[in-house]
Amino acid sequence: MTSKYRCPHDKFSLRQLKKRGFTLYLDELFDKDGFPSIEPGYCTEECKEKMKEIYRITFEQYLEIINKYYNDSRIFEYNLEKNPGDCDLWMYREFFSTRPPVSPQDEYARMAIKAMKVGIQDGKPVRLCELPPGVQCDFDATNLPDSEEDE
Repeated sequence: MTSKYRCPHDKFSLRQLKKRGFTLYLDELFDKDGFPSIEPGYCTEECKEKMKEIYRITFEQYLEIINKYYNDSRIFEYNLEKNPGDCDLWMYREFFSTRPPVSPQDEYARMAIKAMKVGIQDGKPVRLCELPPGVQCDFDATNLPDSEEDE
């Protein structure tokens, strides 16, 4: 059964979510004033099932990237002069979203590499824990080329 009125969830698309990833609807799904919400007379059974699936996919992907972020975070002793810059969750995600080839001279790639257990292998971003045993990546925190900002 469909409603003759416009459901507030009509704009949500499972196809677009699967294509573009969890960030597509994340802000709206975290809006405590507007979601989750089923509007009597507007939402349908199909809408309810679609929204359950959108929440499930979004939060599974979000949880996956958060877990990877914490697993890859380097821990440093407090030292303002030697600690690398901050690498937040979004910068970490952007590092892996960068189209190859990733340059070890890129400012944000360098920040992620210095702060996280990640590197560049064959121009692609990699998690060090996912490299085969005995394989070293081309660039990681121990072998980054000098940059002008380091001087």
